[in-house]
Amino acid sequence: MAMETKVQYINAYVSGTCAPQPEKKTHYTTSAQLPQVKKQQKWLISFDLAAIGGILAAVVLSVLLIVSLVQMNQAREEARMYEEYVISLQEQNAQLQDTYTSGYDLEEVQSIAQAMGMVPADQVTHIQMQVNEPEIVEELTAWESFWAFLVGMFA
Repeated sequence: MAMETKVQYINAYVSGTCAPQPEKKTHYTTSAQLPQVKKQQKWLISFDLAAIGGILAAVVLSVLLIVSLVQMNQAREEARMYEEYVISLQEQNAQLQDTYTSGYDLEEVQSIAQAMGMVPADQVTHIQMQVNEPEIVEELTAWESFWAFLVGMFA
């Protein structure tokens, strides 16, 4: 049998012949549990078109409501101004009516009118007449005349 050769390897470190080996770090285990870092949740905002449309409609309607309230208040103020104007005109009319009636004497006016030839109403003879209104003939419209023509043709 052949004889086995004994090969021995030298474990000595020689500079430049092999790569340096990193030192192994010892790993210590602890019984206390460290807090886990939680990932921040991303906020996901979903848009509902119906909700956005409803909110938009509500905003538009509220703006329209405010505008109409302002217009209504202006109309009320204008109506109040015109009512005051009508009251002032009525007062002015009453004052002018008093001035007009106080400016002449009815008996003096009657005596002057009789001197000019006026006759009192109770001394005048009254005649009653009766007037008959002529009957108005209606003209046919274009459609009625066409219809009368068709009825005349097929009658």
